[in-house]
Amino acid sequence: MLATENLMKEHQLILKYVDLMERYAEFGLKNLNGPFLFEKADCFIQFIHEFADDFHHAKEEDILFRYLDVPGVLTHCNPVPQMLFEHNKAREFVRNMENALQTKDINMLVLNAEQYAKLLKEHIYKEDNILYPMAERGLSDDAKSSLLREYADTDNRLDSHAIWRKYEILCTELENKLNVQKETAIKFGEHESRVIHEKG
Repeated sequence: MLATENLMKEHQLILKYVDLMERYAEFGLKNLNGPFLFEKADCFIQFIHEFADDFHHAKEEDILFRYLDVPGVLTHCNPVPQMLFEHNKAREFVRNMENALQTKDINMLVLNAEQYAKLLKEHIYKEDNILYPMAERGLSDDAKSSLLREYADTDNRLDSHAIWRKYEILCTELENKLNVQKETAIKFGEHESRVIHEKG
């Protein structure tokens, strides 16, 4: 019986979005395509709010961390305060992204998107490889059963099937959109080179 298996699966979708957001930011800067990046930044922010924060953290912060705070569960050290600090730091980066969208500050948007991505990758690594194994060792079978029931209640309340489907579809759409933009940029670059060559 694993208490953290579903949380790790959720991490994988979060990492897909983080990677995709980084690639959007890189493409936007390389091709000076600010409007394209601004147009899709809302999608990433929406995912962070609805899936990473409201859905994932509803189980992590409100349930798992509460069980880990029981005396005797974490015997050597307690990484939970640091994890909560990093959650709040990530939220700060997202607020900065939202402000950058309002002020149309492409550099601020990209900077905070990159900082968010770097933090999340490091944070998820710590949770998957340090905190979650500690939880699996420290929690009793009874505690895990109770925790899993609370997860199930949360999944039902938030309609986990619908939210997973929504954001898996959106991830595919964003990936396809970026690929189309890249192909267009390549073709435009080839056209520009050909025109310059012919003029020369």
